[in-house]
Amino acid sequence: MADRGLDYLAGAASRIEAYSADCTQCGACFDVCPMPSAAGIGEADAPDAVRGLLSVLDDGQTTADSRTWTKACCGSGYCNDACPEGIDVRFLQRMGKIALLQQEGDPKTIKRRSVETYNFMANSVRAISGLLVETEILGRLQNVAPGKVAAAEPVDVVFYTGCNVWKTPHIVLTALDTLDAVDVSARVMGGPSMCRGVYGFNQGDGKISGRQAFGTVEKLAEAKTEQALSGCPSCQIQIGDLALGNWAQAKGAQPFDMAPFYSFIADRFDTLRPHLREIPARRVALIERPPIPGAMAAVKTILGAIPGVELVELDVRPAGVMENTLAVLKSFRDSQRAALLSGAEVAGVDVLATVYHACHRQLCAYDDGRPCEILNFMSLVAESLGNQREGRYKILKALGSVDVVIDAVAPDAKARGLDIGAIRSALAADMFAAVPLATPPSN
Repeated sequence: MADRGLDYLAGAASRIEAYSADCTQCGACFDVCPMPSAAGIGEADAPDAVRGLLSVLDDGQTTADSRTWTKACCGSGYCNDACPEGIDVRFLQRMGKIALLQQEGDPKTIKRRSVETYNFMANSVRAISGLLVETEILGRLQNVAPGKVAAAEPVDVVFYTGCNVWKTPHIVLTALDTLDAVDVSARVMGGPSMCRGVYGFNQGDGKISGRQAFGTVEKLAEAKTEQALSGCPSCQIQIGDLALGNWAQAKGAQPFDMAPFYSFIADRFDTLRPHLREIPARRVALIERPPIPGAMAAVKTILGAIPGVELVELDVRPAGVMENTLAVLKSFRDSQRAALLSGAEVAGVDVLATVYHACHRQLCAYDDGRPCEILNFMSLVAESLGNQREGRYKILKALGSVDVVIDAVAPDAKARGLDIGAIRSALAADMFAAVPLATPPSN
């Protein structure tokens, strides 16, 4: 049997070679990137930075500025839009990160950390999702709920949840309600057993990452649909861009296309709109993320269809795949957070809405003491559909500490047979791991 990891790397190598040949080293990608200035290399020579990226992918050699630029990449994707040759610069940056990480660590340590970070994610997802929703509702995410589409039945699309979105089940369950509203049948697939391979990737283990990603592609292909939907931008990049692109190079035509869920729904705007009821009037600003072309425009189309919602634009240039990817440069992350919160206050918005699940987990409690509420925008969609779902992650996070949450959930957790120790570890490393912002001054 062929090694999926080696096939993945072979496909990646072919893409790197083709992109390197097409690159004119003009530096346009560097010039539009938000990270060089934030990382202290804003005055670096842009063409030299690009040459350093191509060099590390070729022979492992690079420059200090290019190394800093590559390691600071948070996946925004402005580079792709700016490239006159149509090169996927973000793909090159991500493969460059793997090359740099491999230079900085020995293979055994890299492999161990790949396994450890994956196992931690899997345990965290299981602990938190098991705590937040009843077993029968969680079953809907696992495609085993009674009365739902059976695995063998033909469906219109496969909805790939990824893993961590299960920690905010109200978001993905509302997404499934929205598919029902536009009369699209879906087979739900995802969870830790179908990882996109990002944990090995982030440690520099391209082989393990590729093995997981190609394994997930094979499982998604079992749904036998031409269309897969992603509810997570990292999944769209890791599977929709990296894995399927590498698959096409290594194996020929890819077995399906992957599209962002929100763009898919926006394309069915006329079918969705009659289902949307008026909600109490609110001024809403989005915490936008730029990595997926058209996704934010799609979200605004959906929100704009809800009677009672007035969209407000904030003067903050979006960055990152999600909030967690900004951790590559924490000072930049904190400045982005502060700009969003102050901008929302100045604009007088009622709701500062997250789009993606990681943004929601990390930011949902920052509305404490501030005049606006932080919600995921799908909560507004759920309200308008008349099928509101409780965002329990935020409710628990608002309790303020691991110990208080454990006291609150222990009886329910015990009744469900959940491991309190695993829940405690997951809460400490996930729900309460974010660096707090300063409390806003009282008026």
